Amino acid sequence: MTSPLPILLFVSLLLGACTKGDRVPAYLEIPSMSVEGASEQGLATSRITDAWVTVDDRLVGSWELPARIPILAEGQRRIGIVPAIKRNGAFDDRLQYPFYTTWTQTLALDREATVSVAPIVRYQENINFWIEGFDDTSVKLSTTSSSDTTLIRYLPAERPDLPYLEGTPCGGFVLDSSNPYIRLYSDENLGGATGPVFLEIDYRNNLSFVVGVIYTQNNVENALPLVVMVPTRRSNGTMPWNKAYIDLSALFNSSVGNRDFYLEAQLPSDIASAEVYFDNIKLVRY
Repeated sequence: MTSPLPILLFVSLLLGACTKGDRVPAYLEIPSMSVEGASEQGLATSRITDAWVTVDDRLVGSWELPARIPILAEGQRRIGIVPAIKRNGAFDDRLQYPFYTTWTQTLALDREATVSVAPIVRYQENINFWIEGFDDTSVKLSTTSSSDTTLIRYLPAERPDLPYLEGTPCGGFVLDSSNPYIRLYSDENLGGATGPVFLEIDYRNNLSFVVGVIYTQNNVENALPLVVMVPTRRSNGTMPWNKAYIDLSALFNSSVGNRDFYLEAQLPSDIASAEVYFDNIKLVRY
């Protein structure tokens, strides 16, 4: 029978080699991340919900923001932070956003000490933007003939009571019992693409609306609803802006034709009226 003493001795030596100091981390604090954009890229709004963190190019994990991250390293370290978003607004579907850059910087880490950073990232190079920011009188969204109402362009000078994004005009619509339905669409026959394609949209609403795509296949027009945008209205009566990143990659990477996206809403019979506002709509692709 083999004696257990050599094994116990080995374990004791191993545990003795792991000193308490080896398990004391430094901390990286990330309260938020933001985007810096050029004027031709629309408003630099963002909703970065997660950060993927690397130390000296080794992944140490992903965290929901704000985050205080323990790191078992010290001294000068190269920190990389990749911004991530909720795809289609889904809580459990988070991914690194392919159009934002990675933030990198060399930081001095000390055990038990905290380093705080608020990374600012940019859009990647060679990106194509289709943008509707409602700054011009000619709007890129059309209204279908089946709609009961039409798009409204809200101007700060005419409706100063609205909380605009950076003080710029926005779009929207109002539904009531006489005008209960609307569908707006891009009407541009957007071409196909290779790689990721996302629709970014800022919105505030007290009525759910649908974001979908229209396309032609075998000479038949199809309308495919993708995401339901739930109301942002709070119990205290406020209606803050939110932002969504909607993944259109599958449709734009396919062989279908006449691609467009649409925004659609139907007023329920038990609601007297409702409002939907949106701004900074971007179709982003390489």
